[in-house]
Amino acid sequence: MRGVSDESRQREAKRQQQLLEALFTGGAAPPRDALPGWQRGMAAYRANAAAHASDALRAQYPTLLAMLGDAAFDALAAAHWREVPPTRGDLAQFGDAFPQWVRQRDDLATWPWLGDCACLDRALWQVQFAPPAALADADLQRLAGGDPDALLLRLAPATRLVESDWAIVRLRELHATAAPDTEAIAQALRAEAQAAWVWRQGFDTRCLAIDADGVRWLRALREAPTLGAALECAGAGFDAGAWLGDAVRAGWIDGIDAVTTKENLA
Repeated sequence: MRGVSDESRQREAKRQQQLLEALFTGGAAPPRDALPGWQRGMAAYRANAAAHASDALRAQYPTLLAMLGDAAFDALAAAHWREVPPTRGDLAQFGDAFPQWVRQRDDLATWPWLGDCACLDRALWQVQFAPPAALADADLQRLAGGDPDALLLRLAPATRLVESDWAIVRLRELHATAAPDTEAIAQALRAEAQAAWVWRQGFDTRCLAIDADGVRWLRALREAPTLGAALECAGAGFDAGAWLGDAVRAGWIDGIDAVTTKENLA
């Protein structure tokens, strides 16, 4: 911040940390310059912040909210607030750890799909705020005329792959209705596992169930050193051309980079 000294920034950071400790743990001593009524004010502030945290989780995890109902979800949100308090003052950032925390709770072990459904909810929330794809004409020219073994495809920031042992896309669809079909939900819980491909297209978030070939391809794009290596990992049965066409239209690609490998140096 222009015109603000390092000492002032450090003092402000320390003040904010004291506030966070007092708000989220209740155990910190008041600052020396605290006004009368600090403890009463902090108690009210803490209760208000807890309510806002519950609202934040409701916004981020609509599938879990529909699965659990208002009362059970709010109780779970309150427990998460107590056990995993925010580390930042912005409550809009609260909830990152919620899916893993749900997975680890013994009292939710009877419903093992909840954690994966929370992961899908979280992915859909995250892509809303990710930067847009930066794919340019030069990238497309590289893709059209380049050697796949000398290219690297970067997936867009507003994309996520969520793998699961449950039919999470179907479960999300069923719980997005005002009156979920309980028989259809029971069938979905017995159905084959689904992986979800999540992205933002314009201002809309999208979710698509993909098969094992699609999962293998997306993993390869993240892990293989070149596009050519990713194509080899995907196998002959995967239609990479069709995927690339969909990817360009939907904004799944951030860019195409030229890379140097031992093979193309030879």
